[in-house]
Amino acid sequence: MNKTFLIILILIIFAGGFLTIKFFKSPDQKETSQQNKKEALSDNLPGIKFLGEKGENLTLGNGEIKLDSSIFNDNQARFYNVALPDSKIIYFFVVKDKNGIYRAAANACAVCFKTYKGFRQEGDEIVCNNCGNRYPIEKIATEKGGCNPGPINPNLEVENGQIIIKQVDLGQVSDLF
Repeated sequence: MNKTFLIILILIIFAGGFLTIKFFKSPDQKETSQQNKKEALSDNLPGIKFLGEKGENLTLGNGEIKLDSSIFNDNQARFYNVALPDSKIIYFFVVKDKNGIYRAAANACAVCFKTYKGFRQEGDEIVCNNCGNRYPIEKIATEKGGCNPGPINPNLEVENGQIIIKQVDLGQVSDLF
């Protein structure tokens, strides 16, 4: 009987402490908690909040974007975003591989896109911020589906030192955002 009584007493104390903490929060704590819940919900709704690298905001001109190719000589991915004419924002990155090929891909994939976390670069690889899958830069934009960054263009056109990314190519990955 003493063991049972002791267990019940511990459970009552534990439950009482939990309820005290839950119901006697200051108004500021309650408001912050409710705001955190709203933000967590909105993070999983399409178009609400992209959590990955948003990058530099670009504007389409005559149905294309032009970037100075020399900024990619360090083989580091650069992240960008652009609003398409339908107002959908596309988050993407451009990188030059060690063979001198400029590649563009969505900062999202067909598997993890609903987490809105995107990718990052680690050395010669692009890494998914959600699941941790790794992709060699030389493979970027060459494979569609799975957790591969959504391909925009595996071999971007360069004219007069300017990389050209066409709106139609950006539109191919719009379903990921």
